[in-house]
Amino acid sequence: MSRSASRARATRAAAFLLCVAVATLSGCASLRQALSPAPRGAPSGREGWLVYTVHALRFEAPAGWRASGGEQHLTLEAPDGAARVEISTPGTSYADEPACLAGADEVLKRGAAFERMRRHPTRLAGVSAVTLEGDSGGWHVWAYAACDGGTQYRIFFTARSPASAEAVEAYRTLVQTAKIGGQA
Repeated sequence: MSRSASRARATRAAAFLLCVAVATLSGCASLRQALSPAPRGAPSGREGWLVYTVHALRFEAPAGWRASGGEQHLTLEAPDGAARVEISTPGTSYADEPACLAGADEVLKRGAAFERMRRHPTRLAGVSAVTLEGDSGGWHVWAYAACDGGTQYRIFFTARSPASAEAVEAYRTLVQTAKIGGQA
């Protein structure tokens, strides 16, 4: 094999590896989120609980859960891996709340294949939302898409089924303490 052919092959291989690395780092989060330090919660005033913020949404979560992501996408995972919550805002804004709620309903329709699935309008964090609850592959899923005007917040909470008492408490606390702006 000639030297130029070897060099071309090495260049293609390096380019491929670079593409894979970029795709891996930016798959579910932006490059900035992938490279930023883990989010830190603030003390909530209750022992064992922290307040986290995603955009303007504030809520409490267990202090022992592992946090990753950034200010637009946060993932929290229970130490045993049996429960996880992902909260995010999409990269686009909607014209108004009705358009946002229509988009929210479309997002949650993706869960139509869940077993024992329920989807309906509700309120979360003091704003209009759509919720979904169901089961999939040994996991129970609670999901919300809430709209503050044209800003959409997506919350996906999953727990191994049957959900542990700790996971249920974390879910209930998140829903009860969620606020847009101000204090959780």
